[in-house]
Amino acid sequence: MVTCVVIRNPTSGRSLDERKLDVALNIARDAGWDVSVAATERSGHATEIAREAAASGVDVIIVNGGDGTINEVINGIAGTAAALATLRGGTANVWAGEIHMERDSVKAMRQIVRGERRRIDLGRADGRCFLLMAGIGFDAEVVPGVSRRLKRLIGPLAYVVTGVAAIFRTRDRMARVRIDGSVSDMHAHWLLVSNTRSYGGITNIMFRAEADDGLFDVGIMHRGGPWRTVIDGVRVLLKRHERSSNIDYIKAREVEIETAGLAVQLDGERWGSTPMRFEVWPQSLTVIVPAGLDTPLLRSGAMPAQDAI
Repeated sequence: MVTCVVIRNPTSGRSLDERKLDVALNIARDAGWDVSVAATERSGHATEIAREAAASGVDVIIVNGGDGTINEVINGIAGTAAALATLRGGTANVWAGEIHMERDSVKAMRQIVRGERRRIDLGRADGRCFLLMAGIGFDAEVVPGVSRRLKRLIGPLAYVVTGVAAIFRTRDRMARVRIDGSVSDMHAHWLLVSNTRSYGGITNIMFRAEADDGLFDVGIMHRGGPWRTVIDGVRVLLKRHERSSNIDYIKAREVEIETAGLAVQLDGERWGSTPMRFEVWPQSLTVIVPAGLDTPLLRSGAMPAQDAI
């Protein structure tokens, strides 16, 4: 029998109400799963619940919340045998979109109970795990200014609206950056250290990223300002930003920002400031994805039957 804990964030903008959640959970119970539900009560609570569940041998942790709740959960189960699954909630739920999970909770639960297990990499920022990406500089300055009300009203576009205003007030910084041991002093308006492709569920900035290749995709926008941001933004939408003299796009295993004072966000949540070291933790998380999922984000196949649940 598969044992499962559903971690629900009741304050998440688009979390399922109890009725809809019960309907979805009955799909798992009908499939023979032993399901329990735990609601988060405070910041960091999802990590505690997930860690305790993994330590007790629970097979699957299902998150009904946004990417911030998922981030808390992976910090409780990374490196264990517990598998992560997700029912959409929150502002964007970028991970659910990346692996083509259905928006309808009943259809998504069917995908979960019939799904495949895959092993993927995680990033670590001074030990804190992240699933999607770390942002340093410009976008990390934007994140704290996005109002909860605006996120409820327009979803991921709330970050775009807030970001447009920030373009005019964010100044470029010089930073000392160490990439796989090589040190450079550079203008560093905005850096992305990415494990996945989609940025906020809006566009695939890191369009070559693979979540199971043991490498980050690293993007560096050296200078900002309204004009450069518009021009490079168009290039991003056309997937031609590698051609910009203002942008570097490389692959790396480790990135260290030695300069102090640059803001950092992990998976869309503010997480301190530099100096900070970002490193890949290869094959450190088991995830459940729809059976037969075909995506360039995941190159390795399903886990062997003896390693899966």
